[in-house]
Amino acid sequence: MPGRGDLDFSRAVLDQLYSYRPKREGIAYPLWLVTGVFGGHRFYLDRPGTGFLMLLTLGGAGLWWLLDVLLIPRMVRKFNEDQARRRFLGLPPRQLAFMPAKGETLPPEPHWAAKRGTRVRLVADSVVMMLAGGSMGAFARGFGIYEPIIAVLALIAITLLGTRWAALSNLPILRGFDRWAHRLRLFYYTNDPGGAVSLAFRQVLAAFAILRKRRRAEAKLYLQFGVWFTILFTVFDIIEASSGTGGFTFSLVQDFYMTLFATYAFAAPIGAILNKHVLLQRSDRVIWVLSGVAVLFIVTSLF
Repeated sequence: MPGRGDLDFSRAVLDQLYSYRPKREGIAYPLWLVTGVFGGHRFYLDRPGTGFLMLLTLGGAGLWWLLDVLLIPRMVRKFNEDQARRRFLGLPPRQLAFMPAKGETLPPEPHWAAKRGTRVRLVADSVVMMLAGGSMGAFARGFGIYEPIIAVLALIAITLLGTRWAALSNLPILRGFDRWAHRLRLFYYTNDPGGAVSLAFRQVLAAFAILRKRRRAEAKLYLQFGVWFTILFTVFDIIEASSGTGGFTFSLVQDFYMTLFATYAFAAPIGAILNKHVLLQRSDRVIWVLSGVAVLFIVTSLF
């Protein structure tokens, strides 16, 4: 469709997303060594609950982290056994547990499209983008934590380029983020993203996600995004601190948790709104304007 991004729910893409990829000890152990105190290896092994608990406790003050070196083979085996079971039963793989089985046909458009596609709702979503962008800029200026802005700008870029630039799925590292963006789009295709009010308070409503299976799946997707960016930023901070005189300080730990909170809190509403309008097949101009509104209010709130 001219002037609109390609949602790319083709058979080849679905085959890639619905692949039952096994986990490997050769990846889990390096993640344990480098990001283990933040639960990086447990997030890789699709254990977000205990991974998040490790993140909050810094690997149980290091003790849990040390114990996990013995548990990694068992966790890898359990994950792979569950993937094999899902393949045998015709269930979606664990990373798409919220989706229908692969053989089911997607509807021609999201079931919520008529309800969410009015001009009034577009204006309301624009206001949410203003609030999210402005709040993010104010947060960064007030606390001196700018890394979440980089993460959210990356989210915007991945969302925009993922529907236009097929080569993104073939690039190292970016390929993983492109697959994540496809999972997020698939989630919203079959699950109503919500109205402007619920999107504005998505980060608050996520606290109640445990009560609803679908919202748990949404929170988990954004948690994956937020955690990996936060771990990446923190590793760089640790390297910088260790090369200087400050060392590993309480301030570094505090920055870690605030970066995680801000990345998740602001990525959720912005990501939901952009994906909603991508799935509504809005013109490129609408998607770029919504993105520009968020970026503009981020920048103006920094000064």
